[in-house]
Amino acid sequence: MVSSIFLISSAVSLAAAAPHLGHGFSKAFPVSNSATCSGITYINRGLVAYGTVAADARDKFGDTLGGFGSAAAPDVSSFTWTKNGTVKGTLFATPDRGWNTEGSIDYQARVHKFELSFNPTFDSIANATENLVLNYQDTTLLFKGDQPTTGLDADYTIPASNDFPVLPAGKTSGNGTVPALDQEGLVLLRDGSYWISDEYGPYIYHFTREGQMTVAIRPPQSLVPYTDGELAFTSGNPPVGSELDEADDPDSGRANNHGFEGLAISTDERFLTAQLQEAAVQDGGTHATRQNNTRQLTYDVTIRDHPRLVSEYIVQQPGIFDPQEKKNPRATSISDIHYLSPHQFFTMTRDSGHGRGSGSNTPSTYRHIDIVSRRAATNILDQEGPAAISIAPDGYLLPNLVVEDYCPFIDFNNGTDLARFNLHNGGSPYATELNEKWESIAIIPVPYGAKGHGEKEFYIVSISDNDFITQDGYYDLRKRYADASGEEVSTQVLVWQAHLPNYVPRV
Repeated sequence: MVSSIFLISSAVSLAAAAPHLGHGFSKAFPVSNSATCSGITYINRGLVAYGTVAADARDKFGDTLGGFGSAAAPDVSSFTWTKNGTVKGTLFATPDRGWNTEGSIDYQARVHKFELSFNPTFDSIANATENLVLNYQDTTLLFKGDQPTTGLDADYTIPASNDFPVLPAGKTSGNGTVPALDQEGLVLLRDGSYWISDEYGPYIYHFTREGQMTVAIRPPQSLVPYTDGELAFTSGNPPVGSELDEADDPDSGRANNHGFEGLAISTDERFLTAQLQEAAVQDGGTHATRQNNTRQLTYDVTIRDHPRLVSEYIVQQPGIFDPQEKKNPRATSISDIHYLSPHQFFTMTRDSGHGRGSGSNTPSTYRHIDIVSRRAATNILDQEGPAAISIAPDGYLLPNLVVEDYCPFIDFNNGTDLARFNLHNGGSPYATELNEKWESIAIIPVPYGAKGHGEKEFYIVSISDNDFITQDGYYDLRKRYADASGEEVSTQVLVWQAHLPNYVPRV
């Protein structure tokens, strides 16, 4: 049981003493660091690939190809290795609600398709050459019936029907009131359809491969936002050019812009897990120093249109000391999760306000892909008494609740890794500074024959969210914008190799 408000992380991992050597390894095969979580040892081999996508790139509809680092999912079966050392396959990614640094816009939700190719390197010397390419291929727009979705602030609702609960909605000028999505999590299923989590609800949606909404999962009442007893799906981001004031956080439920940031599915596609970015309002979610007790929910989706909530656990986010802030320690936020086993998940955890695209070139304190284990944690789903209302009143965890074990693993800010690609955490030059926001985890098996192939060896891919920041941007039938920051923020892609002993990929 963790009784303190924070797990203060030192971001230190110990090197593995004797890693298992699989097919194709030499004894000199690199080990950057390891993490042992609930008896399972994971090995990080280090950063092996890096690439970028231009900030002003556009999709087939003429809209800016930005923000797609919000969530990514590979078609694992498509990945192959060529004799020249290149790993190549298909990667799907979904942007969030569109350019929103100056308010929300009418940007239709979508899923992009890319060809990802990279030639992994294990050189220990600096390598200025990008060795990864993300080639855009296609886009699928998302609809509910004949209604397009929108990224506009969810200040409206669509009434419940026989097939759907009350839905968050935005009011558009051309299509009326339509479903509003701020998508943050993506799962690709074997049949080509998708599960997508969003921040407005926070809901989880199922879409066919053609982009048609078929299911909307509404979370427990404790996570749905209410103000003065009424539903309040707004995120406090009125439309660009609007004179509306930004709405305050709700009285209970998810805080503004802190919905289901992470989404993951089990190998057999039976269990779907979502996690709040930070604590719910009633659990301290409006306090930067006390919003670290977040919730992780798992649904049985064997019958897709009849999902069943089977568990709810608490993940206590690390606390960090941010020299730029007066009040410390501060809670980190999760940006994505990924299934590893029935009891363990990857969690992407980071600070905010540091790095390229943030308006500040101060160094980040914490950007990680870590591991959480729920094996000994309390399933709060059937809790009665105070925990049924709040698990952490004012941010203080109830003493009878046990949180998931938390194990630091891959550090984005590792200077040795970054130097291999002439990247750096904070400071100048701007062009090679690491981006602020990293929001996706995709896992790809190392193909047989590829350099570094071995038993339980995988590539871990992460893509940054550039918030659509460009001086030559387009949206909604080619309306043009230039971000007020004056910046051009390219999308960055990083790839590590790691030994994941208990992970079985979906193929």
